[in-house]
Amino acid sequence: MTDDILDPGFEQILRRTVPLLGDGQLTPETDLLAAGLDSLAAVQLLAEIEETYDVIIPDEDLLGDIFATPRDLWNVVRRHQDAA
Repeated sequence: MTDDILDPGFEQILRRTVPLLGDGQLTPETDLLAAGLDSLAAVQLLAEIEETYDVIIPDEDLLGDIFATPRDLWNVVRRHQDAA
């Protein structure tokens, strides 16, 4: 990923759970839905993120476009890390 605001472990989780990312280019603004993120993959992605970063993202934070881009999702993860 070309933006240092995102953790390398986060990128690995994205590549494992978003079907069409593979080894292709991934930026903070990559459209995750266009890259194949569906509801099942989103649940898996969320579970891996919560386990890896020791955070719990409440249901009310799952509304809107948090899964639109890596940056959107990472911002939610960081907010909950900072709150812990």
